[in-house]
Order: sequence, then C-alpha cells, then structure tokens
Amino acid sequence: MNLLDFFSSHRAEIMQATLAHLFLVVVSMAIAVAIGVPLGMILVNRARSRAMALGFASILQTIPSLALFGFLIPLPFLGGIGTRTAIVALVLYALLPILRNTVVDLRILIRRCWKRRKRWA
Repeated sequence: MNLLDFFSSHRAEIMQATLAHLFLVVVSMAIAVAIGVPLGMILVNRARSRAMALGFASILQTIPSLALFGFLIPLPFLGGIGTRTAIVALVLYALLPILRNTVVDLRILIRRCWKRRKRWA
C-alpha cells in the first residue's frame, strides 16, 4: 500500500482528525491572545512585573510537552486526557511568544512616539 492509497482509503478519518486539530489550535490561540495581549499591554511600563511574567512564561515554555501533560492530567477540572487538557497545554505554550512580542512591540512604539513628540516640540 502506497501513500496515495492510504490517503484515499482513510480520507474520512484524516479529515476528521484535521478538523479536530484545527479546532484545538484556533480555540487555544484565541484564548492565548485574549490573555497575552492585554497582559502585555498592562506590563509594558511595569519593569518588575514584566520580568516576573516573562520569566514565568519562559519557565512554562521549557517544560517538555509530554511532561506538561503529565502535570496537567491529575489536576481537578482538567483531569484525564482530552480536549480541555490539550487546550490548556497549547495556551501555556503560546503565551510566551504572544506576551513577549506584545511587550517588545509596544515598547518600540512608545519610544518612537516619544522621539516624534520631542522632535515636534
């Protein structure tokens, strides 16, 4: 059986798995953006809080995915292997890049605005 035969004979299963994957990604990214962008906006001018939040997100990023699932499975309200656990893990992994990019981009934007303001004054 070659690859094309496999895809044609398992088309329904592949499509179902692809749609489930897309659902997990879209939901987890929406939640991560809803958390990361406002948090980044709050932390832009708070150096100590920003360092703590980015440090915590960096620590979460270093945990291997299988170990993170191992930590999340026994937690109440998440328990077991399923959609909720996967979404929480994906949100935790997505937080660092979203938070860091929001903070860095806003700090650059603020600097540019101050430079323009000084130039016009």
